[in-house]
Amino acid sequence: MTTTDVLVVGAGPAGCAAAYDLATSGRDILLVDRRSFPRVKPCAGALTPKTLQALRFPVAPVIRQVTTTFISRRDDEPPTVYEGRHPLAAMTVRAELDQYVLERTLASGARFTKIGAIRGIHVESEHLMVQTATERLRCRYLVGADGANSTVRRLTGEFPDIGWGFGIEGHVAGNAATQDFEIDFGVVPFGYGWVFPKGDHFNVGVFTSDATVALHPDRLRAYARARLGARDCTQIVGQQVGLGGWRYRPRSRRIFLVGDAAGLTEPLLGEGIYYAVKSGQAAAEAIEAELEGTAPARDLFRARMRVLGRDVSSAARLARRFHGDLALGYRILATPLVTYCAVKGCAAGMTIRDVIRGFYTLPFRRVQPLPGLPASKPGA
Repeated sequence: MTTTDVLVVGAGPAGCAAAYDLATSGRDILLVDRRSFPRVKPCAGALTPKTLQALRFPVAPVIRQVTTTFISRRDDEPPTVYEGRHPLAAMTVRAELDQYVLERTLASGARFTKIGAIRGIHVESEHLMVQTATERLRCRYLVGADGANSTVRRLTGEFPDIGWGFGIEGHVAGNAATQDFEIDFGVVPFGYGWVFPKGDHFNVGVFTSDATVALHPDRLRAYARARLGARDCTQIVGQQVGLGGWRYRPRSRRIFLVGDAAGLTEPLLGEGIYYAVKSGQAAAEAIEAELEGTAPARDLFRARMRVLGRDVSSAARLARRFHGDLALGYRILATPLVTYCAVKGCAAGMTIRDVIRGFYTLPFRRVQPLPGLPASKPGA
């Protein structure tokens, strides 16, 4: 039997964010995952400035390129183009990002092991016992960072009201080094299509926040042909996305869900890595506070999750209005002032809720540079 202070199930950005902070504080941390790394993970891989600010260390080694221009479309209307001076997204390949983040987390002192399926989770007075297919793991706290289909969530009943979205993506070969990122609204109901440049290829995908909308590979291939004239769209993968995180109310004293497992993807643009990192850090802060005797972990975690929940709830309300009347919503988005404020808010590292609340002061806000980023485009 293996014993540890904190068992983190899932070694993606959410799990690593929790493990990194706790290991840095000197706690004994065991990260487990059913997959070996590097592994394929469906994700567009665009890191927003707020994500780069939230990370505890720079990720420049796995950034393929940085974009300062955003292009949006709806149907056959002319594109809306914003050319800025500040980075709007750092493009990564998710397998490379996850491997790098895991390596940095292990360097901080956390341990990692690959496990089989989790068969049961038993709550004792001061510990939890996790039974896998091959061994037992004993811990004081359990962080469920195992994605939208979280086994930890299912076995503990921590968050039965999670919602679902879905994304499907693939790679199109080609020189994308001088391209900017593009989003096409209305390609699918309550969603969009995207073309994200990754240097030697394009990441192309479609996302919907409506669980009733079916997304098939043929739909993705048709979109890739329409946008890029691509005959071949390879490495096609799909993934459920956890939504509804504003409804998550942590109940257990020792079990904390983070990232997709807690429904923390905002449903307007499908951004999840930021909320994965922030919720993982929130779990670490809460656990550390209880271990230090300064605050009950559950109470502090609830407080931190309420803030993140308000962010994704604001995005959900905006998404319902925007997609409920897409023609009107897109006309508003495409107006120069709204486009300017939305993009400047992104560059400043603001959430959607921050942008809404601070809309009229955004023209006067200064954007702080993000250190350690490569040039906006290779060769720039």
